Amino acid sequence: MNHELLREALADPALIQSFSGVRASFGDGPGISKGHSAIANAYGYAYARRSLAGWGNATLVIGRDPRPTGQAVSFGLARGFLAGAKAIGARLRLVDMGIITTPLLQTAVRVLKAAGGVMITASHNPLSDNGFKFLTGHQVSSASHDEAPAGALLSADRMTDLVSDARRMAEAGGDPLLDEIAALSDGIVMRAMGRPGDERLRIRAERAYLDFLGHEWGVEPHCLKPLTLGPALLDPNGGSASGIGARVLEHFGVRTTETNARLGRPEHPIDTDGVDPRTGKHMLLRVALSACEAGARFGVAFDYDADRGNLVLPGTDGSAIIAPQAVAALSVALALAHRHTARRARGRTAVVVSEATSGASVDVATLFGATAFVVETGEINVVTRMRRLRDEGYEVPIGVEGANGGAIFGKSTCRDGLQTALCAALADESPDITSDWMRALSSGCEQPNHVGSVRLPDLLALVPRYCNRMLRFETAGRPHGEVKARMESYFADIAWPDLSGTYGSYEFVDYEGTGRVERRTGDESGGWRVELKAGDEGDFIFARGSRTEAGVWRLIVDSPDEARYQALERAALAMFETAAA
Repeated sequence: MNHELLREALADPALIQSFSGVRASFGDGPGISKGHSAIANAYGYAYARRSLAGWGNATLVIGRDPRPTGQAVSFGLARGFLAGAKAIGARLRLVDMGIITTPLLQTAVRVLKAAGGVMITASHNPLSDNGFKFLTGHQVSSASHDEAPAGALLSADRMTDLVSDARRMAEAGGDPLLDEIAALSDGIVMRAMGRPGDERLRIRAERAYLDFLGHEWGVEPHCLKPLTLGPALLDPNGGSASGIGARVLEHFGVRTTETNARLGRPEHPIDTDGVDPRTGKHMLLRVALSACEAGARFGVAFDYDADRGNLVLPGTDGSAIIAPQAVAALSVALALAHRHTARRARGRTAVVVSEATSGASVDVATLFGATAFVVETGEINVVTRMRRLRDEGYEVPIGVEGANGGAIFGKSTCRDGLQTALCAALADESPDITSDWMRALSSGCEQPNHVGSVRLPDLLALVPRYCNRMLRFETAGRPHGEVKARMESYFADIAWPDLSGTYGSYEFVDYEGTGRVERRTGDESGGWRVELKAGDEGDFIFARGSRTEAGVWRLIVDSPDEARYQALERAALAMFETAAA
């Protein structure tokens, strides 16, 4: 590997390096450029050197979604892993799990007691994009303790170290580590990776995953018994959930119908949170229509690595689409209701939400007597705070990560679209959970006239109603810190005088990592949030520049009151357009 090639590749403005991982446009495959191979080599080397320190014999697991460049990226990372292990004298076994969902790969890290692993995916991005996110492994000593549990994404600090390592490698001309990477022949790497998707190891991971889901939700496998839940319409869109999603849900008694399940062949754009440019209609409407045609109770659309599941009701228009924030609040309600009916609710209960999460989820937590803890946007921040609260004696049945409605259930270490689907199936058919849910949520709400065979819409009607909208903007690339400073100035000087007749007070709030801080100390790319008080109610504006999509910002306005929401949205749009101009 040539350090000048690596330096040039790392300087590509389209390359995203953040605590969520590395992402770029790798092309249409199956091969990737020498520059992208160099990036994979360098990151693999840096990760192995840090993660395998203190290990004699170690295992790293590799998984990917079905993108056409996935195998080439995994090969580049594996070369780096092997060179990094050799450099520190560790004996490394690579386990290539092949095409797999992110939740299942994270389970594999735990069940195989691996030193770590990597998931190769670009989630909801186009097929020409790809990337990789590194996972926390088992710890070899208390001195190397990481607050993130095994299988979870690396902490922000550890990922920042890897970004710095890759940069130093590019700048260190003649560094012998580059020779170590180059010295590994393709044959050596191929033999080390072994047979993709080793069935024995994959079966161990799948069994552990099923056992975990059964324990978390108190559901026994159905085996040869009749399927009694659902039916559910599953749309994996050619992604990692193709085939396996239906098998997992049927294992727990959910009848399923799959559509668009040809592995690696998406039938529609992967990002379902928007309008289909070909039809001018919401991307999820096709899923709602399919659910209607299949006679399903609900439909689920998965992203490409299946860590997210978007719920819809059967229908023919936009009313069938459930807003992601409503899905999040619904998931919080079911997780807490299940805890009550399973008699697991002993002592203090907590729910962790990111700073971009609607107040609806916080209200649901409060109705069930749980305390909501807010963290900075980022899956690893939610997972780490959940673990920390458990160490403090809390029951933590769920965490919500961001505005896309993704939920981390129980002791999972990532969002899981299949658990979202299982959650909906149980809500639709479990009288005990439904009754407990309704007792809690009916406080201050009109009780449905009946709880008939279609329960999911009734339950959704009980979720606190918030006006919430996420807007996506593409900007010219003004630095994040500058945009946030300009927003703060605009809000205080221009927006607040107009809003002060509606609200009693406002406060700029900063979250960093796993909690609130007086002022951010890390990089400038975190979120920006202003909270406004109107009597006992609270509204907010949230803005954040994407770490994985160059030049993209997302703006969220949240309020339980329609009139306040309209005024706040107008102010927020004017503020952002001025700040980002």
